[in-house]
This record gives sequence, C-alpha cells and structure tokens, in this order.
Amino acid sequence: MANPTIDRITKRGLNLLIGTLMFITSLVLIIKVHVSFTEVLYTLNPYPFYFLGLFFGIERLFYSITGSTKLFSLMTGSGEFSSFTNIAIFLFFLTFGIYVLAYSLLYTSPILIMLNALNGVSFLLYSLSLFKAWHI
Repeated sequence: MANPTIDRITKRGLNLLIGTLMFITSLVLIIKVHVSFTEVLYTLNPYPFYFLGLFFGIERLFYSITGSTKLFSLMTGSGEFSSFTNIAIFLFFLTFGIYVLAYSLLYTSPILIMLNALNGVSFLLYSLSLFKAWHI
C-alpha cells in the first residue's frame, strides 16, 4: 500500500518542476524571441503560447507551494461543466506542447531550440499531470 504523504510530496514536487520549467522557459523565450505583432497574427509563431506558459507556470508553482487548487478552480470553475473545462485545458496543452516541440526545429540557434523543446515538454507534462489527476 502506498504512503499518502510520500505520494502528496511527490505530486507537489513534480508540479514544482513542471511549473518552474514552464515559467522560466516561457519567460526567457519572451525576452529572447523578438517578433512583431504582424508576425504573431499572420504566421504560426508559438509566441502567444509563451504568455500562457507564464500564467499556467505560476499556477503550477502556486499549487506546488501551497497545495491549494483554488487558483486552478478559479480558472476552470466549479460548476457541473468544470470537467469539460479540464478536458479542454488538457487537449489544448497537449496540442500546444506538440506544436511548440515541432516549431522548435525551425530555429537556427541551439539555445532557442533547446528552450522551445523544454517549453514544449513542460506543456506536455502539464497536460499529463491533469490527465493523471483525473484517473488516479
């Protein structure tokens, strides 16, 4: 039988890793990648996803430090359709993660390739943490 204290510490530790990875890579990519507003609108640049990474990275950090799901519940709501919101966030982050990983191959700078790959992995890990929270 699993120890609930160790499971809780492991879950919060993994969420701390995901939140830190998502927040730091998103912040560095926002600073390093300079795109114009027209490039964001008319190309398939993942630049807007970096801002989502900041926001959801802060949410994961908040959860891992406090253990409170209030911030996530504020985003998803607590009504009868909150499970649909959870599924939508899971699917969006799964898609964002795959997209950012694929887009990272188009960069020429090895540092930007690595940062985009880590950012994409953090999006995938975030979606997997949501999926695991439903089924375990």
